[in-house]
Amino acid sequence: MNMDPASSLGLYIKYLRFEKNLTPDSIRSYENDIRQLNGFLCSRKIADMGDAGLKIFREFVKSLDEKKYSNRTMIRKYSSLINYFRFLEEHKIIKTPLSQFINVPRKRDRHYTILSIEEMRDVLDSIDTGSPGGIRDRLILELLYSTGARVSELQNILIDDIDMKKNEVRVTGKGRKQRIVYINNEAAGCLDRYLKDARPDLSFREEEGRYSDDRHLFLNKKGTGLSSRSIRDTVKKNVRNAGINKNITPHSLRHSFATHLLQRGAGIREIQELLGHEDISTTAIYSHMDVSRLKRDYKRYHPRAG
Repeated sequence: MNMDPASSLGLYIKYLRFEKNLTPDSIRSYENDIRQLNGFLCSRKIADMGDAGLKIFREFVKSLDEKKYSNRTMIRKYSSLINYFRFLEEHKIIKTPLSQFINVPRKRDRHYTILSIEEMRDVLDSIDTGSPGGIRDRLILELLYSTGARVSELQNILIDDIDMKKNEVRVTGKGRKQRIVYINNEAAGCLDRYLKDARPDLSFREEEGRYSDDRHLFLNKKGTGLSSRSIRDTVKKNVRNAGINKNITPHSLRHSFATHLLQRGAGIREIQELLGHEDISTTAIYSHMDVSRLKRDYKRYHPRAG
């Protein structure tokens, strides 16, 4: 089947959206990686995906290596290409089984930056909640830490996803899979205050003289859903305002959530459920991160630890 790179990408995006039912963020990530491939093919004047053979692909991989991407980024890009080529192979768009020639780099151990329990408390207590925006910002950090949700999951929470009676929130994770996360009493109090005192102000559109009909929990000043970038900026700003010199992101709070649960005695299986990990090995990284607990148990149980 003859098909140019742009058309084959368009077909693949439809497959991801309607058959794989991936989230917009996941689709955007795949699309960006494959557009990079298409740009390379264009530079080599490849107008038909069927002409994208092994030689061209190896040249593209070499061009990626020269850009000095991080280990994590390279793993993602290679995985994107494998899935894309498998799709093209199944639909007879390319003849060479390129997916079989891709060796994904080995995942290196990563060093995660987290906040201690005391630092987390300092950040939350330092947020000025004297304005609707401040109340919203406090709730953002409270929910990230209380639930361990991903930034995309937090961004897409709707009013209808909240059960105030049970202190539960329904979030939609990777592959549009839903799970229930739990909010502690402190976060529940912040949520109640936000819904009563802050969200109505953020929802009101003065130029139109009416309230926004946007159902997202978190709204910006225009009354529309808050972007993931705004959530990231909110986290960084408030960590910095608390006088903490660490590179903290929303995902850092997810790591902090899991690590603190482990430190307090929660099991890996329970943490796996709360984080929405499909594979227990993904959650197992936290057992390696909790060095303080390992040292404490060593001193407690080893007969010669003193």
